[in-house]
Amino acid sequence: MQKVSDQFVPIQDRIRKFKNRFFLPRYLRDIKKIGIGGISGGNSVELITDGDVFFTSIISSIENAEKSINLETYIFKSDTVGMLIAEKLAEKAASGVEVNVIYDSIGSLTSSTQMFNMMRKSGVEVIEYHPFVPWRRYWGLSFRDHRKILIIDGTIAYIGGINIGKEYAGKKFNGGNWRDTHVKIEGPAVFDIQFFFMENWYRNGGAVMNSRIYFPELKKSGEKLLMILCSDARRKVKPVQQSYISAIRNARNSIYITNAYFIPDAKIYRSLVKAAERGVDVSLLLPGQSDIPFVRYASRYLYKRYMRKGIRIFEYDGSILHAKTAVIDGIWSTVGSSNLDRRSFRKNLEMNAVILDQNFGEQMEQVFLNDLERTREVTLQVFQKRSFVEFFIEWLCYRFRNLF
Repeated sequence: MQKVSDQFVPIQDRIRKFKNRFFLPRYLRDIKKIGIGGISGGNSVELITDGDVFFTSIISSIENAEKSINLETYIFKSDTVGMLIAEKLAEKAASGVEVNVIYDSIGSLTSSTQMFNMMRKSGVEVIEYHPFVPWRRYWGLSFRDHRKILIIDGTIAYIGGINIGKEYAGKKFNGGNWRDTHVKIEGPAVFDIQFFFMENWYRNGGAVMNSRIYFPELKKSGEKLLMILCSDARRKVKPVQQSYISAIRNARNSIYITNAYFIPDAKIYRSLVKAAERGVDVSLLLPGQSDIPFVRYASRYLYKRYMRKGIRIFEYDGSILHAKTAVIDGIWSTVGSSNLDRRSFRKNLEMNAVILDQNFGEQMEQVFLNDLERTREVTLQVFQKRSFVEFFIEWLCYRFRNLF
């Protein structure tokens, strides 16, 4: 005879899923009222959390491209992985495929100009986004293109946090094994990703393209509901930020956020605190080590406030954490380039995919739980014992956070 305790777990699980069904109507009502993003159905989404899998997948997609390749990235390094991708793009351009690349000037500041010249000579159209020049205000440091997207033949798209560089790769490409997340999308949502690329391309002087090549008829590829959200400093509406706030406000069970550079503004902060106060499980997975120590110190300054409100904090120690993801109530998930900070919402070009799907949400929750195995939880009791020097550095970095 089955024990009551054995029966209780699946019953609880069914109740949780039933409650989650109420999340979407509330969230969609908010989104409609705000007027951000369109929803497309019939998509398939593949979650990628391994650098070697990511680079193997995009190389295969590039090699199989027949008509067009559009790549937009913040960092395009000229290391072994970057050169490999550049050579693949050059080969496809030389074979007659239309290949277009947008890379950020500051993000790719240390990359070799010879790599970009090699691609140009092979027929790749290349745009350097906002070149670093002394006659601009602050030398043009602000307003960067922080997106990481790749569109193949207008039918397959990759979007997430992984730049082109070996630090994101694993053993196969002799990389640094940074922890990051990307998704591969097929279906009607690819149209929106392609549209945002083309908009940026033309705004920055790109050559006129044949739209029939880049916007083919897209058929249903799966069952996933998607929203493609683009943050742009030129617009007053901040879709990624507002989508986060709406999802957090409507959460009833859980909020699991993984973010590399977590310095939320007052709106996000208050939304998280209110969620924790009404009994939502709010857990933050943040870097234990960072490629930008200044940001990590600034982020830690608010730790005590979070923990006093019941928000749990875990620091990832496996490697450098660079992912920008979240899953709320197991049904709302986001993967993209946007950090939860002022720069991402107000100064950068960013792009996030919001996936409204229970099965995908459960995948995201499992990835979060798996990542927790490589973390240490920060507790209030221990954190309060840190030295005055550490506290002062955190305070100083937080006060000057808007400079970065």
